[in-house]
Amino acid sequence: MSAVRNKKTFTIGLALLGTFVLVFIGMMSPNFGNGRNGLVYADDMFNSLSKGSAYFIMEAQEVAESQTGKDINLTVKASSSEDAFKWAKLYTAAGVSATVNESSVTIDGDFGKILGSVVADSDFMYHNDSKSLETKYGYDGREATYNWYSSLKKIDSSLKAKSQFQEGAALIKVLQKAVEPAYNYYGVEIKQVRENKLSLTFLLSFYLVYTMWYGFGLFYLFDGLGIVVSKPKKTS
Repeated sequence: MSAVRNKKTFTIGLALLGTFVLVFIGMMSPNFGNGRNGLVYADDMFNSLSKGSAYFIMEAQEVAESQTGKDINLTVKASSSEDAFKWAKLYTAAGVSATVNESSVTIDGDFGKILGSVVADSDFMYHNDSKSLETKYGYDGREATYNWYSSLKKIDSSLKAKSQFQEGAALIKVLQKAVEPAYNYYGVEIKQVRENKLSLTFLLSFYLVYTMWYGFGLFYLFDGLGIVVSKPKKTS
């Protein structure tokens, strides 16, 4: 005896799942530009739109300017003497004193100048301009951005130890609004939601429809096989 209980719903289920697989094969083909498949294309699109909504450089600049005239004098420790010299280049270029002793860097100068330089470098990296930092510091721009992050985290700990909480709060804002987006989104194309409404609507709609497509395919297939979920019968 055939296992199929309802040929109509079974056929609908097979058709839905079959077309689902065909569309999936099409999505996984490298035909979406630059050898990308559909999933990579969608991921790149959402990353680009996310980057377009993460530009807070002006806010970070205001924070930096609020710290102008506030001097800091502290020592931070890098993981190696090589890193210490790379850190020192950042702070010297910012216009403050940076003295290296083995793997330690003593920083003395205007905190606002430091944060202002951080924001300026982050703006370059946000716009995928690593060359400007390479020219400025003599090594890879993304590494320089990471060195800003690493050294500033050490400065944050030192500021807290000295109870300089206002300076620490300003530093964290600059990290969150400038350094982290610049580092994390480096290399990602910038796209604005307002300029890509149709693409965004299509991707979100397709995701919803495609998910339901698979779900209904399974539902009709199982219904055709007579596999259903029912409430258990009550026993007296």
